[in-house]
Amino acid sequence: MHVNLLPKKIAALLPCLLLAVAINAQTVTKSFRKVPLKTVLEEVERQTGYSILFENDKVDVSKPITASFREATLQAVLNQVLDKSLRYSINGGGKLVTISRQTDAPEPAPAKAQTLSGTVISSADNQPIVGASIYVEGTNIGTTTDAHGNYTLTVPAATKTVTISFLGFDTKKIPLRDAQLFKLITLSDATNKLEDVVVVGFGVQKKESLVGAVQSVKPSDLHTSSSNLSTSFSGKIAGVIAVQKSGEPGADGANFWIRGISTFGSGQSPLLILDGVEITNQMLNNIPPETIESFSVLKDATATALYGSRGANGVMIITTKNGRDSEKMTINVRAELGVSAPTRIPKIADGVTFMETYNEARTTRGENPRYTREKIMGTKLGLDPYVYPNVDWYDMLFKSSTFNQNFNFNMTGGAKKIDYFLNASAFNENGIMRAPSTSKFDTNINSQKYLFQANISADATKTTRVSLKMNTQLHYNHAPIESVGSLFTYALSALPCEFPATLPGEETDTFVRFGTANAWDGNTFVNPYAQLCRGYSDKFRGHFTSALTVSQNLDFVTKGLSLTGMATFYNRVYSAVNRSFTPFMYQLSGYDVDADGNYSYTSSSTNTGTTYLGTTRGRDGYRELAFQVKLDYARTFNKKHDVGATFVYHQKERNMNISDAEEYASLPYRQQGLAGRVTYGFDKRYLIEANFGYNGSENFAPGKRFGFFPSIAGGWVISNEPFWKRIKDKISLFKIRASYGLVGNDVISSNYTDRFPYLSTIAMDQHYDVQIGTNFDQKNGPILSIFGNPEATWEKSRKLDIGVEIGLFNSLNIIFDWFKEKRSGIFMQRTSLPSSFGMSGITPWANIGKVDNRGVDISLDYNKAFSKDLILSLRGTFTYAHNEIVSMDEPKYKWAYQYKAGHPINSINCLIADGLYKDEEEIASSPKSVYATRYPLQPGDIKYRDLNNDDIIDDNDKCWTGNPTVPEIIYGFGFSLKYKGFDCSAFFQGQGKVSIIMYDAHPFSTKAKPGFGLVQWIADEHWSESNPDPAAKYPRLSSQWNEHNGQANTLYVRNGKMLRLKTVEIGYSYKMMRIYVSGTNLLTFAPFKYWDPEKGSGNGLSYPLQRTFNLGFQFNF
Repeated sequence: MHVNLLPKKIAALLPCLLLAVAINAQTVTKSFRKVPLKTVLEEVERQTGYSILFENDKVDVSKPITASFREATLQAVLNQVLDKSLRYSINGGGKLVTISRQTDAPEPAPAKAQTLSGTVISSADNQPIVGASIYVEGTNIGTTTDAHGNYTLTVPAATKTVTISFLGFDTKKIPLRDAQLFKLITLSDATNKLEDVVVVGFGVQKKESLVGAVQSVKPSDLHTSSSNLSTSFSGKIAGVIAVQKSGEPGADGANFWIRGISTFGSGQSPLLILDGVEITNQMLNNIPPETIESFSVLKDATATALYGSRGANGVMIITTKNGRDSEKMTINVRAELGVSAPTRIPKIADGVTFMETYNEARTTRGENPRYTREKIMGTKLGLDPYVYPNVDWYDMLFKSSTFNQNFNFNMTGGAKKIDYFLNASAFNENGIMRAPSTSKFDTNINSQKYLFQANISADATKTTRVSLKMNTQLHYNHAPIESVGSLFTYALSALPCEFPATLPGEETDTFVRFGTANAWDGNTFVNPYAQLCRGYSDKFRGHFTSALTVSQNLDFVTKGLSLTGMATFYNRVYSAVNRSFTPFMYQLSGYDVDADGNYSYTSSSTNTGTTYLGTTRGRDGYRELAFQVKLDYARTFNKKHDVGATFVYHQKERNMNISDAEEYASLPYRQQGLAGRVTYGFDKRYLIEANFGYNGSENFAPGKRFGFFPSIAGGWVISNEPFWKRIKDKISLFKIRASYGLVGNDVISSNYTDRFPYLSTIAMDQHYDVQIGTNFDQKNGPILSIFGNPEATWEKSRKLDIGVEIGLFNSLNIIFDWFKEKRSGIFMQRTSLPSSFGMSGITPWANIGKVDNRGVDISLDYNKAFSKDLILSLRGTFTYAHNEIVSMDEPKYKWAYQYKAGHPINSINCLIADGLYKDEEEIASSPKSVYATRYPLQPGDIKYRDLNNDDIIDDNDKCWTGNPTVPEIIYGFGFSLKYKGFDCSAFFQGQGKVSIIMYDAHPFSTKAKPGFGLVQWIADEHWSESNPDPAAKYPRLSSQWNEHNGQANTLYVRNGKMLRLKTVEIGYSYKMMRIYVSGTNLLTFAPFKYWDPEKGSGNGLSYPLQRTFNLGFQFNF
C-alpha cells in the first residue's frame, strides 16, 4: 500500500501512469469479515490490477470492513467500503485510483447541458416510429419523434438516464454516458416477445435458456407473392426441405418435410398448430403473413416430445397476433397487383418437325414412312388449316401470362383490460387457361380466397385472462371440368398434324364441330381443345377454427404457478358442382379444291354429343373438437436457480362428414395424452430439461394403444461464465446443447380402410378359386379380405441432436445443429405371403421397417445499423438431410444390389446405361436383351450393364442408384438494405443432391397405346444415322413402343441441382405510405434445361411454376 506518499510525488508519478493501456476494470469476488480497510484495498489491487493512492495521510486504513462481493465492479466495491467522508477518482487509462477527503477535492467546473439526437425504429421491421416519447423521468424535459422517427433533445448534465417509450412497445432506458446508443434506438413490440423468447410446445421459453432445436422465423421472411404460405419455406427455414411442384392457382403450395424424410410409411408430414388448433396443409397455406406474430419450427425430440404421437415428424407452431394497450388504434393496409407467367415449360415440336421425325423413326427401323412429301410441304406452306393442320395445342389452351390481385387490412388496438386484433385478406388469382371463343362459359382457373382473423383478449379479473381467437378461410375455385394436369398432358402430347381443333360447321348446326381423326390404336384421338371447352367445376372449401383460452394466475397458491384451459374447434367443409356436356366430334372425310384454290370440306360425326350441361355434385369435410388443460410453474430462487415445469392433458375427437355406408370412415377418430416438461437453469449458465409424452391411439389393439415418449436435453451457456467477460463484447453468445429422446407415430395409412390394422375383415358372398392338385373349381362364400395383426403398435423414432449457438459483435448470429434419427417399427404392408400360408392377395400391416436419417442444418443472421439512415441485414440457411433404409419387407433376392435397404427412400430403381451401341459388332458381343422384342437391337440403342454377369439384360440387372428424387440439400441466402426512405432485398434459393428421372415422354407411342407427341429436345438431341453421336441424349428413334429403350435407365437421369433468384423487392417509404415492386422466380441456373428443375421427375407435362411481377402499396395509420 502506498499510504505516505506526498502530493508532489504523486504529481510526478501521474504522467507515467497515464501512459498505461489497460482501460477496463476487472471484477472482484471475495468475502470480508471485520478486516481492515487496508487489507480490503490490497485485495482489490490484486484482483483488478489497479494501484490505489491516497492524497494525504489522514485516512483511517485500519477501519474494520465486513462485505461480500461476487463479480462486483471496482466502482461498486469502492462505493461500499469507503465512507461518505471520502471521494475517489478512477483513471482507467493509467489503471490508477486516487482517494481523497471531500474537503480536499477541487471545486468541479460548472456542468454543461448535453444535446442528444437520433432515430427511433421498430425491431420488427426497422421502420421509423412516429410519435415516440423521449424524456427525462421526474422532469418536464422531453420531446417526440417526427414523421421520420427523428428527434433532438437537450438534457441537463446531471441527467443519469433518458427514457424512450411508445404505446404498444416496450419502454427502454438508456444511460446518458452511452451517447452512441442515442443515435439509433430500437424498440421491441410489447406483444411480440420473440426478441427474448421462443414459442415451443405448449408455451414459451427464453432464447437463452432454450436447449431444444427450435427455429424461430420472422414473419417478414414469410412474405410471398403466392397466396400459399409454404412457397416461402424453401431456403428460408433451416431444417426444412421444401419443393414446389406446381404453379396452379390455389394449389401451388410446396411439399415440405422437417429434417427430410425419415419414414417410408404414410405419416411423413409435420404437425401443424395454429393458435393451439391442429390444422391441415391447406389451412397453413392460407394464413396471411400479416397475421403471424410468431412462427416456430420444432425439430428435435426435446422440442416435440410433448406432442407425443403427433410430433414424430417435427412441429410447426404458428401464433397469430394479439391486440395491445394503445390510446390510438393502428391500421395497416396493403394492396398488390401482379402478373405471372410460366418459368419454363417443355417445348413441343411443330407439325412439320413431328412428321419428318416420325418418318425418320420408321425408316431407321426398316419401315415405310407414314407422311407423304405432299402432306409435309402442304403443312409447311400452310395451304389449309383443315386439310394440312399444324396445331399448336399449347397455344390454343394456354396464355403466356395472367393477372392477380390481393389485398390485406388489419387493425390493432385495446385498452388496459381488453385488446383486439382484426385482419381481413382477399386473394384473386387467375390461371393461364384461355377462354375459348367457341364456349359460352369461362374455363380459365380462378381462385378466390377470403381470410378473416379475429383475436380478442380481456382481463376478467386481476388474475384471470380470457382470449378468443377465430380464423375463417373461404376458398372458391373455378376450373375446367377436365383436370388441369390432364389438359397439360393433352396439349403437350397430342399430335399437331393429324386433325384441327374445330371443323367448319353447317348453318343449321347448334353446336361446335370439334376435330378428331382415327387414332393409331383403332379409336379416335383426344382433342385437347374439346376437353377444355366441355365444362367447368366450381369448388368451395371452408376452414373454421376457434380457440377459447382461459389463463388463471395462481400466485395466491404459490408464486409462479398458473393454470390454462383451452377448448378448440375446427370445422372443414367442401362442396363441388360440376357441369359438363359431351362435345360433338367430327373428322374430315373429304375435301375439294376449286380453280381459285378455295377448299370445301366434308366431315363425318364420330360420336353423339349433347347441347346441355349435365350436373354432378360432391361434398366432404370433418369437424374436430379438442380440450387441453395446462399447469405451469416458473420461478427463480436466489436470483440463480431458474425452475420451471409444465404438465398438459390433451384429448381430441374428429368426426368425418362421410356416408355411414363407409363404416370405418364414419367412426370418430379419438386421441388423448398426457405430457410434461421440467426445466432447471443455474445462474443462466447450466441448463437441463426433461420432457415426456404419454399418448393413446385407438388405431391399435388394447394393450398396444398407449406409448411413452421421453426426452432429455442439456445446455451450457459458456458466454455467461466469468472467464468470458473479456471477450463478451466480441462473442456475445456461445452456447452448446444436446438432446436425446423418443417420439412416436401412429399414422398407418391415408386409406381409412387401413385404420385398424389389428382387425381382420371378412367379405361375404365372394368368388374364390380352389385348386387341389390338378383339380380346379370356383366357389362362392365368405373370404378373409384383410388379415389383422394384433401386434401392430407405435412406429418409434430415437432422435439425437447436438447444437451450437454463437453470437458475434451483437450483430451476427449462427446456429448449427447436427442430428441423427433412427426410425423403427415403420408401418408397411407385407409385399407378399407364401402360398403355403393359405391366403392369396392378402398383405397385412406390420411394424417391420427401419430407416436412419442424419444431417445438419445451419442458419446465419446478420443485422447492422451503420447509422440511422443505413441498415443492412444478411441471412442464410443450409440444410442437409440424408436418409437410408436399414430394413424393409423385401423378397429374398439373389444379388445384393437388388435390395432397396442401404439406399435412400426416394432412390431410383433402373438399369445402368453404358452409352449407346456403336455398331453391330458391339451388339453381337454384348449380353442379350430380353426387352428387344418388337425391335431387334441396332446401333444407337441403349447399351445396358449386365450386373449379374449372366449374359442377359433383364429385370435382374436393375439396381438402386443415384441421388434421390427429393433434394437432400436445400439452401438459401439473401440480403435487405435500407437507406433513408429506400429499401431493397433479394433472396436466392438452391437445391442439391437430387436426381430427375425422365419418363412418360417417349415420342410417338406410350406403352399403353400408340400416338403421342414429340418434345423438341428429343427431336434435336436424338441419335440418328446422319448424326451417330455416341453421347446423344436420346437413343435411336422408334415409331412404336420400344420396350428396350423405354426401360428406366440412367441415360434418362439428370442432375436436378439448381440455384434460383427466388425474390427481389425494391420499395420507397414516405411518411405513412410505402410503394414497392417485387418479383419471384426471376432467374434459374441449372444444368437441367427441359423444364423447371424444381418440378422434379416425370415429363414436365403439368401446370408450370410461375414467374411473377408485382406492384404494391402499403399504408400505416
